[in-house]
Amino acid sequence: MLLGQVYQSLPSWKKLASINLRPKLAYRLMKYAKLVEAEHEIAEGQRVLIIRRITEVAKGADASIGANTPEMEEYAREFNEVLATEINLTPADISFGEVIEALDEKDEVLTVSDLAILEPFFDQYRNSDGSPVLSV
Repeated sequence: MLLGQVYQSLPSWKKLASINLRPKLAYRLMKYAKLVEAEHEIAEGQRVLIIRRITEVAKGADASIGANTPEMEEYAREFNEVLATEINLTPADISFGEVIEALDEKDEVLTVSDLAILEPFFDQYRNSDGSPVLSV
């Protein structure tokens, strides 16, 4: 899995975390979401370091990079390299089908985009009983 997938997924994880679920599933999701958040924090830390290095601003001071500048190009290139890093985050030991089944019973919804973002983080395509998630 790429660090960029984790970095972009945090809003979808927060949305999922705001939905009331059965306690066992909620607990398992919470434990895995903590791993995702830790990886996100690593990416965010790298992003801040890149900005500080490029702008040569001391730690604790505000730093910013103007749009359409050579510094912004350098920042984008370097941060994209960070996001392209392969990380050792294995999929959650939860089937994506189990999550879909639990969400199906709720009034709250996740968007198609949220589901597409979250899908790679789970054991895919099986319900909790081992049957295929969806029949098309």
